Amino acid sequence: MRSFEAVLLVADLLIVFIFAIPRLHAVRWTGYAAPIALLLAITQASIEGPRWQMVPAYALTLLFCLMWLFGMLRLARVRGNRLVSLLGAGVGILGLVMSIALPILLPVFHFPKPTGPYAIGTVTYHWVDTSRPELFTPDPNDHRELMAQVWYPAINEPSAPRAPYIQDADIVAPALAYLTHLPGFLFTHFKYVHTHAAASAPMAAD
Repeated sequence: MRSFEAVLLVADLLIVFIFAIPRLHAVRWTGYAAPIALLLAITQASIEGPRWQMVPAYALTLLFCLMWLFGMLRLARVRGNRLVSLLGAGVGILGLVMSIALPILLPVFHFPKPTGPYAIGTVTYHWVDTSRPELFTPDPNDHRELMAQVWYPAINEPSAPRAPYIQDADIVAPALAYLTHLPGFLFTHFKYVHTHAAASAPMAAD
């Protein structure tokens, strides 16, 4: 689970507590918990990137914000409407269970940090041999093609952007779905996974 995702879920959990524990209604800042959570959701989607596993969290945050906008949180605080509090807490707990389960089951995973003395560089080549026709295609104008990726010891540049785990993950997802017999959307979050290798980094001098 990524950092802003975790912070957003904590904010949603706090709002559920506000509904479930009437004493928290008296705390002034709790009335602004819903718009703060919405701001966190926007920040998370902008910085880390949205993904379908977080849709329950986005929906829950939007629901809480709409309730705040229409005065539901204020109604619960001023009148002590226990039904509204219980309803909000129940919906919140159900939404939180889904919001937490999906990112844990299908996380944006990280690779172990390399322990060697060098940084890692990588470069990808697309080679086409125009002297050899492609045998496995009906198009007579196709030629043999090969993708090759090379990893090598590189000069350490901490600010260099890291290479993605799967280039063009949205295009690769259907192929992974075909091979695993699973829905393609299960693999779309791979586009957020990065390696420790830097693309086209300078090779180590030694």
